[in-house]
Amino acid sequence: MEEQTKSARRRERIKTLLIIFLVILLLLTFFSNTILNYSLPTVSAQYASHGTITEKIRGSGTVSANQNYEVSAEGKRVVASIYIKTGDEVKAGDKLFALDAEDNSEEIKAAESALQEAELAYQKALLTAVPDYAAENQEITNARADLQTAINKLNAAKNKRLAVSDAAYQQAVSDAKAASADIETLTGYLASVTAGELESIPVQYTADLLNKQAAVQTAAKKLETAQADAESKVIVVSSAEQKQTITSLEREAEKAQVAYDRAKADYESAKINGIPEYYQPSSDDAEQDAPAYSLTDMERAVEDAAQTLRYANEDVQNAKTVLESIQTQEQALSDAQEAVRQAQAEQEAAQAAYKTASAGISTMIQADIQNANARADTAQATITAYENQKAEDGGESVDVLQEAVSQQERTLQDLLLKLTKQKQEDDLSQQVGKLELQSQQNAINKQKEELEKLKQAKDTKIITSKNDGIVNAVNCSAGDTVMDGDNLASITLTGSGYTVQISVTAEQARKLHAGMNAEITNQYYSDMTATLASVKQDTEKGASDNKILTFNITGNDVTPGQLLALSIQTSSENYDCVVPSSAIMEDNKGKFVLIIKAKNTPLGNRYYVSRSDVTVIAHDDVNSAVQGDMASSDFVVTTSEKPLTAGMQVRMEEKEK
Repeated sequence: MEEQTKSARRRERIKTLLIIFLVILLLLTFFSNTILNYSLPTVSAQYASHGTITEKIRGSGTVSANQNYEVSAEGKRVVASIYIKTGDEVKAGDKLFALDAEDNSEEIKAAESALQEAELAYQKALLTAVPDYAAENQEITNARADLQTAINKLNAAKNKRLAVSDAAYQQAVSDAKAASADIETLTGYLASVTAGELESIPVQYTADLLNKQAAVQTAAKKLETAQADAESKVIVVSSAEQKQTITSLEREAEKAQVAYDRAKADYESAKINGIPEYYQPSSDDAEQDAPAYSLTDMERAVEDAAQTLRYANEDVQNAKTVLESIQTQEQALSDAQEAVRQAQAEQEAAQAAYKTASAGISTMIQADIQNANARADTAQATITAYENQKAEDGGESVDVLQEAVSQQERTLQDLLLKLTKQKQEDDLSQQVGKLELQSQQNAINKQKEELEKLKQAKDTKIITSKNDGIVNAVNCSAGDTVMDGDNLASITLTGSGYTVQISVTAEQARKLHAGMNAEITNQYYSDMTATLASVKQDTEKGASDNKILTFNITGNDVTPGQLLALSIQTSSENYDCVVPSSAIMEDNKGKFVLIIKAKNTPLGNRYYVSRSDVTVIAHDDVNSAVQGDMASSDFVVTTSEKPLTAGMQVRMEEKEK
């Protein structure tokens, strides 16, 4: 009985332990999902969808006036009164400042003293001595005399004894032969010119003559053509004869006109009054049986007279047409005859030029013959001197005298070069002196102007505005001392307009064009408007591709220096796949989104992220339109509390109920 009780207790204990184990296992299984979820990164996600993307370009810039007017002081003065303040609107002629003169008597004295010193220095500079080259010219004259003396001695020595070397003798023999051959050749050339045979004459003589000969041939051909043209224009009947024929035909036409008028008048009268008796046959006619003249006969007579008149007028008109043709032929003949006369004149001129050129060739050849004769005479004289050479007597040698001549030539050349260099240096010094004089004169004139300004700067001067505008800045206070040219105030010209410039990328700039309106986002209750005026390269950023957008700003509330935020809408289009811009990530492989993938498990859904590469084709402030390996119904990650990688398990953020 005890054993049964112990066995029952043991079974009860085992049963209790088993129940406790199962409860613990169930609890661990239940809470494992919760523990795992809280260890996973929490993400927010949103479905991609169809949508509209409205692209905008944003930027900000400072308002600046298109033109400013700077008010400057004239001379050294003290600011007595200021009639404006920053922001005031002024009109042309309004008073801006009152400037009093300082006690400048000391400055006037200093300016007068400086002017006197400048004028004295200028007068001293005018007294600079003019360069004198008398001594150098005398040295050159003496050197020329010494050179001539040395030359005379050398010539006298050469005339007294001609020392001709063997080499000189051989050269003289060669020169004599060459000169003789040249004379013979040139004489043949001269004979060829006389005979008109130019082919054998070198071109150095005949170049011009050949041109003249070609001109003569051209003129002859032109004359021949003109004569043939004139001979072909033969006139059978002259215009004078044709005019006489026309006169005769016109008289016949006049007679026909009279006959027609008479026949028509008789016909018209006969229709009313009957046929006149003189139209009827007389009793003395040979044919007593001739029929009476009827009205029809008179009508036919009128028609015959009209036809005769028409033929006569046609003959006159045809004769006039022939006259015009004859006159045209006569004019053509006159032109052809004039062309013949001109061709004859050109031929005569060409022939005269040919004769002149031919005579010139003869002159050139004769001159060359004379030169050849002179060379032959010189060579022959050397040959004769060599053959008759005698022994040299005493005295200086020719070589020594020749060296003396060379030495004198070098001395003279050195003196000439020295004088030329001295003149160049003096000329440069004179030019520098002229420049210094001009500079001193300019300084004197400037000093006079300064002195005149100091003398005039004794009265109070009122500075007025030259243009309408708004005071942008006042740069002085009452009691300040201002110098000449100091900037007293800056005035923005109201009529010149206002602009704002912002910098954008080249890609953004391609979506814009001049005339587009921009929204001013930081001025809610203002009437200001902004219009894009131009798109230019941003030169301040070196080689960057940025562009500068310039906007014209209009409105009553525009103030220079004001910061404006601008927004420009570039496009608004519908896209198949739109996601929040926060969902787009980027790494070294490009842009991508993380898509939530759900996986069913016995313990519930598990969520994992997968990567999908995309291309952003448009975007606005919130969303982006993308295309890539994804659909418009995909669930994309928008935010995450930790960095994510593809394949990572995540926990979805619980939405507040």
